[in-house]
Amino acid sequence: MAKTKLELELSKLIDKNSASEMEIMKRYLSLVDTYKKLDKSIEKNGVMISVKNGNQKFLKANPAVSEKVKVNAALMKLGEFFEKKRAEKSAEKGINLNELY
Repeated sequence: MAKTKLELELSKLIDKNSASEMEIMKRYLSLVDTYKKLDKSIEKNGVMISVKNGNQKFLKANPAVSEKVKVNAALMKLGEFFEKKRAEKSAEKGINLNELY
C-alpha cells in the first residue's frame, strides 16, 4: 500500500527501530482514517439523523459527531508526541522553530 504524505512526514520524525514509536504512529494514522470516515458519515447523513422506533419517527444527534470530537481529542494528544519529536529534530539541526512562525 502506498504511503500517504502524512505517514511519510511522521516516519521521518520517529525512531523506526522503536516498537513503541512505531505503534504511536500506527495509532495516529488509524485515528486519522477513523476521523475521515466519521467526517464522510456526517457529510452524508448530516448532524441530525432520523430515527424510527415503531410508529414514532424523530430526529436525534448523529452519534458520529460526538465520536468525531473524541477522535479529535485523541489526535491532539498524540499530536503532542509528534510536536516534541519535531522540536527534537529541529534542535539536532540547529533550527529554532519559533523563528519559523
